[in-house]
Amino acid sequence: MNSRMKQLEDRLSDQHHKDLFLQTQHTLQAIDDLADQHRRFQSIQAISGVKIVGSEEALFYDTLNDVKELIVATLEKTLSDLEHKGDKNYDKNFKDGVE
Repeated sequence: MNSRMKQLEDRLSDQHHKDLFLQTQHTLQAIDDLADQHRRFQSIQAISGVKIVGSEEALFYDTLNDVKELIVATLEKTLSDLEHKGDKNYDKNFKDGVE
């Protein structure tokens, strides 16, 4: 995902939309922070004797990864719409526009 984000950053800088990249980067960091808080909470729970269900933990982290992937994919679609702005033959990803 890091290489995709770097490519998106370069493409968005060319389009003068670095703010979209930063917003996405901040959102992904917030999700990582949530995962870290959850990990700490689960550690405290385990120390206090609460049984941790591994399958639920795996589902939680898988869901967070899916959300992060969806956010990056949405940024890619947005960038594609920005790059094809004004192209009458291009089928937009977002009918309501990107600006």
